This record gives sequence, structure tokens and C-alpha cells, in this order.
Amino acid sequence: MTRRSRPRRSLGVRAVLALAMGLGTALAVSAPAHADLPGASAQLTRAPYLSDSTTASVQVNWGTSTQSKGTVRYGPIGNCAANSMTSGTLGYPMTVNALREYRNSVTLTGLTPGTAYCYRVYTGGSSPVDLLGTLTTPSFTSLEPAGGTAPFSFAVFGDWGDTTSNGVNDGSVNTDQANVLARIGESGVRFALSAGDLAYPGGSQSNYGDLNQTGADISAVYGPQYWALPGMSTPLFAVSGNHGQNSTFLLNWPNAAAAAASSGTYAMVDYPSVDGTDPGSYPTTYYAIATGGVRIYMLDAAWGNSNIGTATGGDCGSHCQIYQVDHDQHWTVSSAQYQWLAQDLAAHPGGVKMAVFHFPLRSDDATEPDNTYLNVSAGPTSLESLLHDNGVNLVFNGHAHDYQRNTAPAGGVVSYVTGGGGGKATPVGGGDGCAATDAYAIGWSYSKNKGSACGSAPVPTDDAQVYHFLKVSVSGTTVTVTPTDSLGRTFDVKTYSLTP
Repeated sequence: MTRRSRPRRSLGVRAVLALAMGLGTALAVSAPAHADLPGASAQLTRAPYLSDSTTASVQVNWGTSTQSKGTVRYGPIGNCAANSMTSGTLGYPMTVNALREYRNSVTLTGLTPGTAYCYRVYTGGSSPVDLLGTLTTPSFTSLEPAGGTAPFSFAVFGDWGDTTSNGVNDGSVNTDQANVLARIGESGVRFALSAGDLAYPGGSQSNYGDLNQTGADISAVYGPQYWALPGMSTPLFAVSGNHGQNSTFLLNWPNAAAAAASSGTYAMVDYPSVDGTDPGSYPTTYYAIATGGVRIYMLDAAWGNSNIGTATGGDCGSHCQIYQVDHDQHWTVSSAQYQWLAQDLAAHPGGVKMAVFHFPLRSDDATEPDNTYLNVSAGPTSLESLLHDNGVNLVFNGHAHDYQRNTAPAGGVVSYVTGGGGGKATPVGGGDGCAATDAYAIGWSYSKNKGSACGSAPVPTDDAQVYHFLKVSVSGTTVTVTPTDSLGRTFDVKTYSLTP
């Protein structure tokens, strides 16, 4: 494997901080790798990050080195301490790379839809410590009401939380991932959707990490160069992938309010043996987000690699064994998730609808290929057929570490693969080559040190072009998808006039 010697554009911690917190031009100061956030309290081990955003509430989460009942002071812009909420319980103990730390979480309530708020986090006790220290007060905006007409945007990206940088995993900063996340932080999106696979390789608390510790597979999500800064202002909704099939995923990304509002499931669920697999308990994540005239279905289309039993993957072979088990556990017509989705779609006719899930309907990555167990080729009861027949307009997937836009086949849906969030990039067009539905795809091979492309895409000359996120802008029934690479360059921009 060749590691390229060319210089990389890397955003130092202070530069990322300036961008993410809206301080204008980034400071031209090079900070040491994995330095703590400058200005924050030494007690802060995970910067505050947002989850479970609704029109009236949001959950603030953070980590500390000491245990207390955490407090958040918040209010509308200009009056950030108007309200105060304190956790009802002490911080939850967790072990991060052999160190004892505490996870804190407070739900802010009483918010007004579509309104900007600011907040700060504190320790509990008689002498509370402002954990953000001299850092600028972060802000966020609550969701638009379900029938709202105000324009808004959100980010979609998948397969991130990896310390592998330029094909090498030596614990140094993954500059491409750091740049993608910085781009999200400065994009102005209202919230972000993660299409599965967080914190490589196994989704442990050490893989997620903290502000201080470093090393291969350590602090790949909450490190200061990664989600620490964009997460302060960008609520994240997540679904599980084949990596990190454990309860840590649910603990770190609480989304109970969104799940409850849509009668979905966001919990550990016991699964029986199918296809010769061992019975077990796994995180199960399916729910709907309703905001601004759009209903977004966050679906569980994933299964872990370690429990495939006797599944063969059919004609696809070993690469599709996990697809087969996922289908047989989650997507038969009698499964709980299929029944929930069919009922929710029927209960919400009309409007713009989208779906996010991990395994891709269509993919020209030879090692992460089309999912013929879920796409329209599986017949009229397939997941894609269910989505198409009930007016879902766009699908966003991960799993393959590249970018791909697919046109809709007969009876199918326009779909994207957005697996370029930070995991080691992979090539496109291998195996059976490029499919006729592949309108635009780009990938990268580290073993060959070259790019690859399908459809109308030019062959990338740099892996920084493959790492990306999607900015999805909504204005009524007009939706624009703007892929943005790790250095801020946009490509393959498409605008859809969707019929509710």
C-alpha cells in the first residue's frame, strides 16, 4: 500500500474552531494533533453535541472527567441564560481507552419551532463550572413544524469515525474526515443524518473517544478535529450500520423523542435465529422525522459481519451474506419494521418523502454491491417497491465508501450512496463494471493510488474529491442535493421538483 507524500490541506484545531463557531476567517495557527479544545475546561472530555431535535426540544450530550448532575443554561439568541435544565441523574460512567469518564445528557424543552437558541453546559453542585470556558457560546435552530413552508437544509453522510488517513491507520489525524466534518459545520444546515457505520472498527467508547486521547482507532468521532465542533450546533440523527452493532450506539446517539413521536423503535431488540445465525440482541433504529413539509424515514437496513450463520448471499456470494440476514430479520412482509413502515406510509399520504438507511439499493463498489434483497429486483414486496409505491422520492445510503447517484429503474426510486464521510475510500466500477442506472460515481483505490468513475463523472485526481457529504436544501416541493467534497468543492448538483 502506498502512502502519498504530497502535502495535505489540514485544518488545525483553532482553524476548525473559528469556522465551526462562526468566528470569521480561520486563524493561521497550526495546533498539535489531538490537542484539547483551546479555552475549554479541563473537566470537559467530550464537547457538547446535539441529538433528538424536535420542534420543541433538543438533547444536549457531553463528557466530563468528574461526576455530577450536569446543567444546561439556554435561551433565544441574545438571552442565552433565560432557562436552566439540570439532569435528574449523575453522569453515566463509561470507560474510554481505560480511563473512567462520565456521559452527561440534558433535554432542553419549551422551544419554539424554527427558532435559534444558544446554550452553555456546566457541572452541577454549589460551585458550577462553565465547561466551555472561553469558547464562544454555540447555537442551534429547532426544527420547522411538520407543515411549515420555510426553506431549510440538512446534511447526509455515512461511514465515518475512522482514524485511517490516506489509507494508513497510524493514529494521526484523518485530514479528509476532519475536513468533511468542518465543511458540515460551516454549511448552515439545520441538522445532519448519518447513514450508518460510526466509530470504526467496532463502535466502542474508545473508538468514539474524547478530546484528549489519541492513537489508532481512538477518538475517531469525538476528537477535537472531528465531530467536537460541528456537533455543538448540528443535531445528528443516526441509524445503525454493520459496524458498531452494540448498545453504545444508542447511548451515544439518543433519539428517543423522534422514535416515540413516530411510534418507531430506537432500542436493543432480541432477534431469533434465522439463516443459521445465533440469536442475539442488537440496536434497532427505525423512526420518522417530520419537518417543513418533509417526512424522512430513518430505517434499519444493516446486520453485523460476525453473525451470518449459513447465509450464502445468493448469486452475489459472500459480499451479500449480511444483506440476506438483514432482509430475513428486518424486511420480510411480516417483520416489525416492514409493518411499521407500511402503516406509517399509509398514514401519511402526500408530502415530500425521503429515506435513509445503510445497505445500498444500488452500488458499483465490487465489495459492497447492489442489495438485491432490498431493491426492486426482489419483487413487489421489496423495500424499494414499498417506498416507490408510497411516494418516497429520494433514498440515501452508505456502506460503500464512495459517492454514487443512481437514476430510478422501473418501479424504483432515485438513490444516492454517500459513504464518503471518513472511512477508507474505495473504488467504483470494479467487478461487473458500471451499471446503466449509475449516473455519476467516483471512488479511490489506495493500492493503485488512483481514482475511478462511472457515468458522467470525471475520474478524480485526488482522494479528497471522494470524501464528501450531501447538502440537501428544501424549499416547498423543490429539493436540491449538493454533494460537497472535503475541500468544499461542489459537484453533481441536482435539483428535483417532487410531486407530493
